[in-house]
Amino acid sequence: MPHLLVVGAGPGIAAATARRFGHEGWSVSLVARDAEAVAGLRDQLAAEGIDAASAAADAGDGAGLTAAIGTLVDTGGPVDALLHNVSVGREVAAADLTPDQLTADLAAGVVALQTAVRAVLPGMTERGSGTVLATGSSVADRPMASLPTLGAQKSALRALAVALAADLAPRGVHVATVTIRGLVGPGKKIEPDRVAALYADLVAETAGPREDWRTVVDLTS
Repeated sequence: MPHLLVVGAGPGIAAATARRFGHEGWSVSLVARDAEAVAGLRDQLAAEGIDAASAAADAGDGAGLTAAIGTLVDTGGPVDALLHNVSVGREVAAADLTPDQLTADLAAGVVALQTAVRAVLPGMTERGSGTVLATGSSVADRPMASLPTLGAQKSALRALAVALAADLAPRGVHVATVTIRGLVGPGKKIEPDRVAALYADLVAETAGPREDWRTVVDLTS
């Protein structure tokens, strides 16, 4: 059974993606900071017949995130697809943002991708196949003064994903980031199921020729 790991598991994109893959026969592992909330999502998925597991960890805590992923890999097996779905929407005027706040938000929104990749990469490299997905945003191109760290997170996330894609493709690991250009949610311009469907397409793409792999993908309303 293939294994999907979601870091930053919440009720929107992450839940829709977990359901999409779970109903297609994948096992699903979820990581989020709120232990009660992530366990609740795990239980919802399990009630739908999906093989689901969860662990609580703060994405910005590298050691804690690595340990949580290690536990999920020990119980669920090597990860075939990783979804990094972490964003920190800190509302603060750009001039009032402290360096410590910026560092903390980049740790969760960007560095956590690298932490998670390093945790799952041995299994992917051993099999010669795997997919890494990262949820991006149009604020990478149009930063907002009221959410200054979010634009910084998404800009850096895209750059990191592009670098990882070039480095890991020869090992059979497909890295892609989706730039979401519109509000996501039930009844909003972009439904979470649409994002999940695109992620499923990108994972399926991994089985095809590397020259056809996409790295930076736009999703518009």
